[in-house]
Amino acid sequence: MNNNPFTSKTFVTNWMKHFGYQKQPTQFKSIEGVSFVKKSWIPLFVNVGENLTKGLSYKLNPLQTDFKKKVFLIYDVPSYFDKEHQNNEGSLGSIKIDKVFQYQGFLMNLKDFESKEEYIKEQFKTHNKRYIRWSHINRLEACFNVSYRFFYGDMTDSEYKLVFNKFYQLLIERFQGKGTNYHHLNEQKWAFYRELVLPMIRNKEASFFVIYDNNMPIGVNLNYHAENTLFKAITVFDVDYSKFSIGKLSVLKILDWCFENGYQVSDFSKGDFDYKRIWSNTIYDFHYHVLYDSSSLVSLMLGKGLVSFLKTKLWLREKGVNRLYRKVIFRLKGNSVRTLSHGELNYKVKPIGQNDEVMVSETVDLNTVDNQFLKRYVYDFAFKNPEPLANITVHKTSTSNASYVIKGSKNSILLEA
Repeated sequence: MNNNPFTSKTFVTNWMKHFGYQKQPTQFKSIEGVSFVKKSWIPLFVNVGENLTKGLSYKLNPLQTDFKKKVFLIYDVPSYFDKEHQNNEGSLGSIKIDKVFQYQGFLMNLKDFESKEEYIKEQFKTHNKRYIRWSHINRLEACFNVSYRFFYGDMTDSEYKLVFNKFYQLLIERFQGKGTNYHHLNEQKWAFYRELVLPMIRNKEASFFVIYDNNMPIGVNLNYHAENTLFKAITVFDVDYSKFSIGKLSVLKILDWCFENGYQVSDFSKGDFDYKRIWSNTIYDFHYHVLYDSSSLVSLMLGKGLVSFLKTKLWLREKGVNRLYRKVIFRLKGNSVRTLSHGELNYKVKPIGQNDEVMVSETVDLNTVDNQFLKRYVYDFAFKNPEPLANITVHKTSTSNASYVIKGSKNSILLEA
């Protein structure tokens, strides 16, 4: 792959700073295209980036001898990258490769299409015809002051600070709600991302696609860029807007960008989720590649042992142990599932008819911390009764501080605890 962002100077330098054990990356003439770091006293070298890349490729040169008595682990080699050396294991001398399946990956191959509309027509012609509901997306723009920005090549420090901080906040809220640990939010990894992303955006190696409501991010997509390929890395949106199909909207906007800029692939990468299967026209495999010197007993045994370890991890993942592990880690770190205030889950929603009389008192400010929980109710009301949010007000009832009235220009509802 040309211009792979995960082997760029920016990525390598930042990864080594945060995870490189104060060492320098090592290159081997026998394995071109990937840098390595030695993690311990054993002769095992792992690729720079480890499992934080979205795909690596490399080329073997078995005439070189610097692989002797060593073992190499290259994480996340997509099968569609792995064309140059798929069938040449028999001609590589004592360099042996064991490819261990780990995940499926999903992508949109756009090469045979002229536009987003053409791709959608083909992709949804037989199944999921009602998956994209344009009325839901149109309501977002009808109800909110929505704008879109694609940061690629240019982004100010202040713009980055706003987006990145909101990106973090939305991810925290999302995974607290799920009650599970998200490894990218690990303090060390997040410090790495904070320092990495802005220079990569300015170098056109990464991008942020951001959906704003009144200049506040409500949806953020972190992407990486190679030649003709966009990798969707981390996506999050404000769950208060979930009715409005922001996730689908972001895919559509990124598809537009890909066609406008001549990209042939939009890669969702690893992780098996329904939306990826629905959007993607290509499914591929991620393998971990274990390379070792078969003429060295130590390298041979270490390589085979590593292969067995990786296969065991895969087996445990398939049994769901990883999901349990993440929930346990979440609890051990002192986290708890987000507690919903004011009995949020118990509110009953009742329409207020023309003949119903409900006395209201003060107007509620949704921007205060104590009233944040009401936003989802208000946004759901706006979704069902599309009109600008400026026309909708929230009031406490005169009879109870725990009951609220949401009023639009035509309809109203009562929230009762």
